[in-house]
Amino acid sequence: MPGENKPRFNSPLWLGLIIGLAANLCNVVFFLNPPAQGVLPWLSLVLGVVALVSIALGVKNVFAQPRSVAARIGGTLVVLLALLFAGSSLFVSYHARALPASADAPHVGQKVPDFTLADTNGQPVSLAQLFARAPGDPSAAAPKAVLLIFYRGYW
Repeated sequence: MPGENKPRFNSPLWLGLIIGLAANLCNVVFFLNPPAQGVLPWLSLVLGVVALVSIALGVKNVFAQPRSVAARIGGTLVVLLALLFAGSSLFVSYHARALPASADAPHVGQKVPDFTLADTNGQPVSLAQLFARAPGDPSAAAPKAVLLIFYRGYW
């Protein structure tokens, strides 16, 4: 019959693409502080592995069934895009574990000890000086707060 050799829709490949995209979205949602934040890295890792398995099945379907050249090129492009999503999710999951623990990092609302650092002109400035009244203007009120930004570096 003429319809027997017609190639079927490659659902494992498209499913791998969608699951790989979902794995990357888990990494993005992690930074929005959802209630189940501790589960998201593991979910991203599992979804990335499932996406790779599904992509492998899809690759088999792309090249095993007789297809036109355009269909094979399109299938190869979808494979590469799906591998990009799944691979980047697994890459982020692996390398995020290499960051050092931040047990000693300051927390919001924690009192900062006094310190002295150089300003942009090389002059020493202490935290106590930042809370002091402006010199030369006794009527000015002392600042109530100082915004400190801590960059957690890995360099």
